[in-house]
Amino acid sequence: FMFWLTKKEPQKTSFISQFINYSVPSLLIFVTYFTFYLEISSIFDRHAENTKINTTPNAKTPSYVYNYSLGYIKNVWLHIYTLIYATILVVINLYKAKNNTLAVVNIIINCLALLIFLTGGLLMLSEIRDAYLYQSENYFRMGAGSLLLRYIAYAVLGIFLYYNFLLCKSSLFGKKLSTAFYYVLYITILWLLSSELLHILALSGLKSGYKLGLSILWGSYSLILIAIGIWKNKKYIRIGAIGLFGITLLKLFLYDITQLNTIAKTIAFVALGVLLLIISFLYNKYKHLIIDDVKTEN
Repeated sequence: FMFWLTKKEPQKTSFISQFINYSVPSLLIFVTYFTFYLEISSIFDRHAENTKINTTPNAKTPSYVYNYSLGYIKNVWLHIYTLIYATILVVINLYKAKNNTLAVVNIIINCLALLIFLTGGLLMLSEIRDAYLYQSENYFRMGAGSLLLRYIAYAVLGIFLYYNFLLCKSSLFGKKLSTAFYYVLYITILWLLSSELLHILALSGLKSGYKLGLSILWGSYSLILIAIGIWKNKKYIRIGAIGLFGITLLKLFLYDITQLNTIAKTIAFVALGVLLLIISFLYNKYKHLIIDDVKTEN
């Protein structure tokens, strides 16, 4: 909103004016974000404090236990809030402010928010799953409903990515960022699929099979990307898919093969062999499209 106001004013070149034009909106964004961030954190902290139980009521020195799993839930909601806040900033810029400088700030904030969610956010979601699976406390129990928080986070992330797509395709950038966005999108999807596979394996009691599962998942995903690259005539997608398949093969030979038993090795080699044959078939069948790659705007 502050960017939108300053955009309407005549251009000023003084240092003080430039400092105000950039520092005041930045301060507004910073203060607004942390105001709600600290409030959400405070709500969960108060709730956790209310769960304390004195396990030694007859002792002179009381010993308290708390519902520590609320800390994981709090962190996930803080990650969700960060994605929502970043999305709101993008929406304001797309439909109201339409400011190029704010668009650059949007991209920086969104990249940080996405990276933090894919690392810290998914880690907290896995901690919630483990707390549900391995409950040992006698005082607090975590219900299966807590696992649904993962899919709430996914839904918010989907909205976040959609508006970032609109931002990258908008006229706010002199050079379109759609190609870079698609790279980020496909990496994010692979990251989420890998996390979801680990989640399902853990819930199924097959956590030890994650190495084989990830190799097959990555190989299948690279095949899908190659098909998309041929269908959409996008060279960068095909190159990225081939790179992913190469990484999968290296992972299989340098890491997985030393840890898998004979049956698992056979399954992995057969599955990846079939994928390799399909990829070769697609390239041979559509090589005329690949060689005569039409240069389209990405």
